[in-house]
Amino acid sequence: MGEPARRAARGPARRGPSASEGASAVEFALVAVFVFPLLFGMIQYGLLFNDYLQVRQGVRQGARTGVVQTVPACTGATTTAALIKCYTKDQVAPVTGTIAARVVTPSGWTKGKPLLVCAIVKSVAAGGLVPVPNGGYVRAKTQMAIEVDTPAPTGTFPATDTDPSGDGWSWCT
Repeated sequence: MGEPARRAARGPARRGPSASEGASAVEFALVAVFVFPLLFGMIQYGLLFNDYLQVRQGVRQGARTGVVQTVPACTGATTTAALIKCYTKDQVAPVTGTIAARVVTPSGWTKGKPLLVCAIVKSVAAGGLVPVPNGGYVRAKTQMAIEVDTPAPTGTFPATDTDPSGDGWSWCT
């Protein structure tokens, strides 16, 4: 069998993309305009909600260990106030942002009086793709009654980081 006969047996030569392949690309482009922002928005909100849960849980843990004075050692912290603040920040450990914390004893360190622990995270998951509440700032505060007042805690209260939102901790009272 000669070369022309072999080519004829294989069928017509393929020259380029078919019309249906071009239509698929156009359909994908039309759908992608809606699907990708939706997908990235879901990821962004998922990270934001994770930060929200982490902040709430970390503040609760910091307050709980503070009121019973069982705060573990924390790098760079030597006083009770600094230890509670440092431990709270370690417990929050945000996925996408940086954290600031504040520990306050509004009525002094006395059994039955309140200990207030606050934290704020500027979530960088709020990348601007979709609008997020509070400009991406995630805040939480927990107040618990002091259960152990001896030995007297060391350090001065409030133990405070700079509030990244610029509100000056006015929400933490």
